[in-house]
Amino acid sequence: MGRAHPLAGPSLLLLLISLVFGCGEGAAPGVGDAASANLEEVVVVTDQAGHTLRLLEPPTRIISLVPAATGIILALGEGERLVGRTDYDEQPELESLPSVGGGLHPSLERLISLEPDLVIRFEGDQDRATPETLDRIGIAHLAVRPDRIEDIREMARILAATLDRGGTGEALLRRLERELDEVRDRVRDEPRPQVVFLLGGDPPWLVGPETFLHELLEIAGGENAMADLGAPLYAPVSVEEIAQREVDVILVLEGARVPSALQQLPIVRVPDGVESPGVGLGESAREISRLLHPDRWP
Repeated sequence: MGRAHPLAGPSLLLLLISLVFGCGEGAAPGVGDAASANLEEVVVVTDQAGHTLRLLEPPTRIISLVPAATGIILALGEGERLVGRTDYDEQPELESLPSVGGGLHPSLERLISLEPDLVIRFEGDQDRATPETLDRIGIAHLAVRPDRIEDIREMARILAATLDRGGTGEALLRRLERELDEVRDRVRDEPRPQVVFLLGGDPPWLVGPETFLHELLEIAGGENAMADLGAPLYAPVSVEEIAQREVDVILVLEGARVPSALQQLPIVRVPDGVESPGVGLGESAREISRLLHPDRWP
């Protein structure tokens, strides 16, 4: 069935959770026909669409259409390889880079003019024009799909391997695990409130069970009151369905509207950054935990 997922900043959120993801056909190209030419392939990785990327050397001109992936590249210390960004990449170190527009349906004319040797893209059926165009003109592309925490770990490993920074990537992941374990330990023996995580929209979109936000909520010491949603990731749910649940608190992203029928329930605003599936997962877990268990945090 269709699956949808928030992948970037708040202004992109409701656009992205309306996407229907799926595995595309067509292999991600490498550089020329390296294998048949008996040239040594330095980079050989399999992306999250199951395609194998083969390059003769680590890429030096990258455009990332996925803000979370962009953040991982910066955390790996490889920001100088980026030659373009999206409108949703707002880090100060990227301000001077030209934007190609959105992460989905970017301006392909602008993208191609930047002469990337690798494009990192969202995996899904909503934007097939981008990978088809890149295939046609021979620009390598790498698909990522960070639905769950393990997907995010795998995305980091893939990017680190592609940039020949495997050791740095593993160090980032070890740090992430320490941060998540710290949050788990801090609230291990605390009562677990029933929580609805509201993303916005009308009817409101909620966090479902097979998502990194659901997993962060559990790590932070809460229980997802909507864990039995029929949709595995994110879904619109009627306010009547929410109101009839036993809910202790509604977590709501900053700026998201809360339907009037739910405003009698305890509402807590969550910083927008928690929705980013990147290297900041540990801090996101801490932020959610502080809101649910303020007595357990300084």
